[in-house]
Amino acid sequence: MKILIVAATNNEVKELRDKLELIAKLNDNLYNYRLGMLDIDILVTGHGSVFMTYHLLKTFSIFNYDLAINAGIAGSFDYFLELGFVVNVVQDEFADLGFEDKDSFFTLSEKEMLKEDSFPFTGEVLRSIGTFELTEVDSLIPVKAFTVNTMHEKMENIQKLKSKFSCEIVTMEGAAFFYVCLMEKIPFLQIRAISYFVELRKVENWNFSLAIKNLSASVFDILMSLQ
Repeated sequence: MKILIVAATNNEVKELRDKLELIAKLNDNLYNYRLGMLDIDILVTGHGSVFMTYHLLKTFSIFNYDLAINAGIAGSFDYFLELGFVVNVVQDEFADLGFEDKDSFFTLSEKEMLKEDSFPFTGEVLRSIGTFELTEVDSLIPVKAFTVNTMHEKMENIQKLKSKFSCEIVTMEGAAFFYVCLMEKIPFLQIRAISYFVELRKVENWNFSLAIKNLSASVFDILMSLQ
């Protein structure tokens, strides 16, 4: 089974890399590993939808995969999702692709520039295609996410996003990952760990180390179950 693990940064997959057997460096962004019978590539794209889209499509054009997993950290709007919680993203959408009109923001669909149910969208959202009947995935909290290319720190902007999009978490790459995988018909999962709460910037309240530790453990458990 050939699997692609995609992350925005090396830090998000460093602990996972340490548990795998390195086979080869394929290019500056892509490395090949082995875990038992699994053939695993790890791709690091950089932050943001543009970089995710480019590197993911380029990799898909060269190699065929049975499963792609987007592994990363995320910000939470919901304090029920505690720091370090690992979640399974079942729905994602682009939250800054559209038009501003005075104090309001309108999506492409609201401006009739995108058909709501045009593939791969359902309404205006992108949906996952299942958990592949893996206990390790079923045990994770299912969440809805939205994706932005600018991380906001003004409370006014944060409140607008929260009221406009009814989602629990935010990332900078997830919807792009969903879109490419759905268009290319590659089975996929997006697994995220909560590293901070979306609020006025309080770095002292963030916990990257716990999130990355738990993320690595969860993705590793998924890989083990796939052997």
